[in-house]
Amino acid sequence: MMKQALVVVYPGFCNFEIAALTEALAFYDDWTLTTVGADRTVYLSEDQLPMVAQKDFSQVNPLDADLLILPGIDNYHLPLADDRNIAFLQRLNVTPDQRPVIAGMSSSPVLLAKAGLLDHVKFTAGIFEETYALNPFIPKQNLVRQPVVTDCGIVTSSFQFFREFAIAVIRACGLKIGDQAYAPARTDRPYTAEELTYHLPKES
Repeated sequence: MMKQALVVVYPGFCNFEIAALTEALAFYDDWTLTTVGADRTVYLSEDQLPMVAQKDFSQVNPLDADLLILPGIDNYHLPLADDRNIAFLQRLNVTPDQRPVIAGMSSSPVLLAKAGLLDHVKFTAGIFEETYALNPFIPKQNLVRQPVVTDCGIVTSSFQFFREFAIAVIRACGLKIGDQAYAPARTDRPYTAEELTYHLPKES
């Protein structure tokens, strides 16, 4: 049976923060990716790349998915002001074993908090400290200042740890991925020509 990952898109979503995760999922033959949004329309990312929401919220049941991915946001006020985003996430207010793994990157935990999903969940986020004071619905008492935090099936991270975030989410889905996946280029010594020579995989 195919597993489904839903990628929620909204104005100003940050594509690079989830690119390592979606790229990793693309190599698992039994996983599909579907973009969803409040409207079935084109959304511009933070870097002005257009992405089409393949389905709107009325066309999907998030509880049927295996993974829900929320990218960070250039201006979280925009999706926060659209009640449909919050209503969609509120449908996930069930026990962790009844819902998909939730992956919230950078500023998207603001949306999770508004939906009540972080009330009893430890989390981290890539947001300004003043954001907590401006949005008292964010349960700051549950904030853990770590690169990636996993609790109750919800994985959160700050934007600069997109690689570690991808690995944590993949593993939360019960999939295997190496510790060095998407690791930065080494700087202690140059690469050899042999290391930069590539071959097709041998047929088994």
